[in-house]
Amino acid sequence: MSGTIRGASAIETPYFFKQLWVSERRNCMIATLNFIRVPVIGLVLLVLAGLAWNASAGSKEKRQKQDASSASDSYMGLSGEELWSNNCLRCHNIRPPTMYSNAQWDVIVHHMRVRANITGQEQRAIVEFLKSSK
Repeated sequence: MSGTIRGASAIETPYFFKQLWVSERRNCMIATLNFIRVPVIGLVLLVLAGLAWNASAGSKEKRQKQDASSASDSYMGLSGEELWSNNCLRCHNIRPPTMYSNAQWDVIVHHMRVRANITGQEQRAIVEFLKSSK
């Protein structure tokens, strides 16, 4: 029997057992890599989302600046009378400024500001014209 024990210790470990140990070690390494990889991917996605958010916010700011500049361009220094005739007379018959009181003109022009898409500066100029024409 002693011969069998000596012979058994001299036998090399079968490939199957080596492969199991290697695969277990590789699984452990893969698990470690996944543990690191998932947060890194999440961080990259957060950075990309932030960049996309900033890009869209920047374009909104540009649009607002363009809207503000176009609004100031639409006024173009026209008088209240010219604005009144250009905007109000497109849809309404001519009404004399004395037809309504100052308070009524304030309400009417404020209401029509939204409907006629005129700026606040244009609204004030029209109301001023209507009040001064009495």
